[in-house]
Amino acid sequence: MPKFVICGMEHSGTTLISDLFRQVPGIDAGFEVGVLLCPSPKEFEGFDPFFTNMIGGWKLTKEELAEACHAENFDGFYARVKALSKALPPGTTDIFDKTPRYLSRLDDCMNRADVPFIASFKDPRSIVFSDFMRSKNKDFDAWYPAYMVPKRRYLKTCYQNYQKARTRNEGKVAFVALESLCLDARASCERLFKHVGLEFKTEYVLLSNQRYEQTRANSISARIPFEYKENLTDGQQRRIMEDFAECGDWFYE
Repeated sequence: MPKFVICGMEHSGTTLISDLFRQVPGIDAGFEVGVLLCPSPKEFEGFDPFFTNMIGGWKLTKEELAEACHAENFDGFYARVKALSKALPPGTTDIFDKTPRYLSRLDDCMNRADVPFIASFKDPRSIVFSDFMRSKNKDFDAWYPAYMVPKRRYLKTCYQNYQKARTRNEGKVAFVALESLCLDARASCERLFKHVGLEFKTEYVLLSNQRYEQTRANSISARIPFEYKENLTDGQQRRIMEDFAECGDWFYE
């Protein structure tokens, strides 16, 4: 099995958290996996976009990843990926799985991997703004109505998983808000590292070992989660708060 699993809302810091853990000698990972969305590794072959994306993200051939899918269980799958991946540097002793989408199926994924989970989220206003910026659309009010309905449905699913895991309080998953990670980096990092059984060192926040351009800075920035405040009008922010009110715990004030 991987040493731990990172999931969360897309663009809520999962890559940043991955880069923090990648600073630990001997621990590394490819970009995403997705196998835990399937009942068994055998059903992962051809499960796109995850199967195809994993070929590039872990530097595997299609045949090598198919070989891993023939494993009898998830332990065997991850072991084969670790042995075959050309994305992992020499000396890698442990891998982790970073797949944001696991948050939408958190119960199933935790049942399939008996390891610690970390799940990140951020203010829905920040989520909407991130998606708007990635859409390349210049008119927020024209873009928002069609976007909002499926996004609210997806956030509701993720939030219900978040609430269920918190209510059970089994200690298997540590939740972290991107805002908290950015504003109180040391305490947040110490909590996450302790959760997965690792020691946190302050030099890790320098992110000297970054692999992916998706992380927007070479250090933790307190500005990024709050960019929506200067780019969305008060009316637009209120509209998002009303439309996504059921995700109440995720609004950061």
